[in-house]
Amino acid sequence: MNFEPLRAQQAVLSSGSLRIDPASKQVSSPQLHEEKLSRFVVQDTVEISEAGRMLAEGDIVSHAAKYFGTTQINDALNRVLEDQPEEVSNAVYNMIQSNFIVDGTVTDEKQRAVLLEMGVSQSKYIADHYMEGDKAKEFMETMNQIAGIALTRSTDPETGDISYTTPMDRPSGAPEDYVKLSEVMKQVDPQKYTAYMNDIKGGGNGLGQLLNFAQKVPQHPDWIEKYKERMGQNAELLNNTPLNNRFDKADTTSASAFMNSMQNLLKESSATQDSYMQNMRGFFRSLGVQVH
Repeated sequence: MNFEPLRAQQAVLSSGSLRIDPASKQVSSPQLHEEKLSRFVVQDTVEISEAGRMLAEGDIVSHAAKYFGTTQINDALNRVLEDQPEEVSNAVYNMIQSNFIVDGTVTDEKQRAVLLEMGVSQSKYIADHYMEGDKAKEFMETMNQIAGIALTRSTDPETGDISYTTPMDRPSGAPEDYVKLSEVMKQVDPQKYTAYMNDIKGGGNGLGQLLNFAQKVPQHPDWIEKYKERMGQNAELLNNTPLNNRFDKADTTSASAFMNSMQNLLKESSATQDSYMQNMRGFFRSLGVQVH
């Protein structure tokens, strides 16, 4: 096993879709589309020796799993990062994991808010120094969208499961009237959806549950209407959840200027935990940039 404090692994799942005839408003036979999701994170734990604990902070570099989010977000990140060095790509996905879609170990809401706002400013530094023109614009639009998703985070009080509201996800090449069947199932038949997800978690593909549910959909057009209504509500929520970034004025002209201004802004906002500066040092370490 490589020495990593945290390693995550994406899962590839199968999900379904339906096509609606606009003229008749009838639901046609279900058509299955395969799409990639990253809804499950598998964490490895390692015992660290005393010698390992004494390693200099800069000797440890973690590599985050690739964030998927939605097909549109994934495609956008692939486009803007395709010509970038590996260090920039690693820095972006590390930043998403440590500042945007953080794990359950960060439970304090104020701490999550600080980290998220830091992440948006770190994104601006990357856009300013590694991108230009349309790619820089698309990168910032995508990171701001991920920030909007992060703001919708909720935790189930019984299970501790963390969930986020995401935009409607339409796979590449899917028709305009695409409907994500698994989301319809989740909304109208939570028990069947749980069985579907448990099958996937157990190594299956959930296809049996999905097909069984799909056979019932044509007799229930109201399910599709409820799904569309919910997707509209999600879009409205994401579009109307502003992020007030206390680090908007951070100086991104150089690495040292950015580090110093972020440190000063943290002090101004009374966010003086050393973990925030560790986050900044980790950001530059991922980029392979030394800051003195």
